[in-house]
Amino acid sequence: MDPYGTGPGYLRRPTGPGHLQPHVSGHERVGNAQRTTVLDLLSRAVAEGYLDLDEYELRVVRVTEGKTVAQLYAVVSDLPPPFRWDPVQPMPKSKQERDRESAGSWAIASLALGAASIPTSMCLGAGGIAGIAAVILARKGLRDEASRSKAVTGMVLGIVGIAFSFAFLLMMLLSP
Repeated sequence: MDPYGTGPGYLRRPTGPGHLQPHVSGHERVGNAQRTTVLDLLSRAVAEGYLDLDEYELRVVRVTEGKTVAQLYAVVSDLPPPFRWDPVQPMPKSKQERDRESAGSWAIASLALGAASIPTSMCLGAGGIAGIAAVILARKGLRDEASRSKAVTGMVLGIVGIAFSFAFLLMMLLSP
């Protein structure tokens, strides 16, 4: 029995004393990400001794065959709260979303290092090191269209910082 049910096919989750979130349809279809989340909860439950291996295997089959929110929720509804699945929680980010976010971070780091490489190029070539790092990080930042301009700017500034560092070192070596 669903402890949060208010009718067939619907789940309600408490958000505070006497407050309920809007209904989540128990008939809503689930995908691989939701199944993976429930399988992870079952794995933790068996690891902590709340399920034996036979019961775990039966529940895994039910999860892999489950097609709706209600079917997945029923698999973990009798477990303690840390092992219950909350269908209202946001889905984990996809690999593409994570890559896009990291590309933006690499692009910003490249831009900062590229900008720092120019004034530090007169510090016995230290700008060259920052410039090289900026170029390397910019390559990772080029993976996302939204962060491409920052990555290109960081790369250009890094190359300029490398050139200035090289020129400064040459002047130091060739001066009498």
